[in-house]
Amino acid sequence: MLIKRNNVSPFNIMCKNFNEEIKPFTYQRFVDFGECYYYLKGTSFDYIATSVITRYENEAYDTFSSRFDHFDETEKVYIEKLEVAAPFENKGIMTIMFCDIMLALLTRSLANENHIEIKFINTSDLIKDGKIVNVYHSVMPKYELSLAQPSSSRIVLEGRRTKFNIDFYQDIYYIFPLQTREEDIAYYTKLRERKIRLLNEKLQEL
Repeated sequence: MLIKRNNVSPFNIMCKNFNEEIKPFTYQRFVDFGECYYYLKGTSFDYIATSVITRYENEAYDTFSSRFDHFDETEKVYIEKLEVAAPFENKGIMTIMFCDIMLALLTRSLANENHIEIKFINTSDLIKDGKIVNVYHSVMPKYELSLAQPSSSRIVLEGRRTKFNIDFYQDIYYIFPLQTREEDIAYYTKLRERKIRLLNEKLQEL
């Protein structure tokens, strides 16, 4: 597969809403539509990955009481799906998708009005040397597969689970406060760029 080794994204990304309307990806459109489909440029593949987010809203307001004691109210977002087709797993695509979600939420219009609280469920099945691999360590810094609550005040863990004799919390709540907005944007921008470079190198081998 001929993919340049640079920072250019190898994807065509499309957004879809509940009315089945499909339009090209932008960060604002992803937040508005809620679903994204990733296609590899220059190939005949159907979409190879999809992500789905849900924003908690009602008619009166769009912020809710936070489970984080040191914050008052937050905007709440649930990452429902991060799914990559089998031939393309373990190539960093899921990390790129996660970065797209975060950059969409952090850079869209009105992003600087509220703290943002993310819910994500760790359903990782990746096993190495008899242990579950924490595939989310880069996108959620300081998150570990453990029953111990992390030292970071930005994470709350719930939902105890046992898998392969390992006990851990699988429900992850991560807060993105207004005070760290620029820092968070820079982090996910750089992480995405690095993963795009690595992915382009891996696609050369397919």
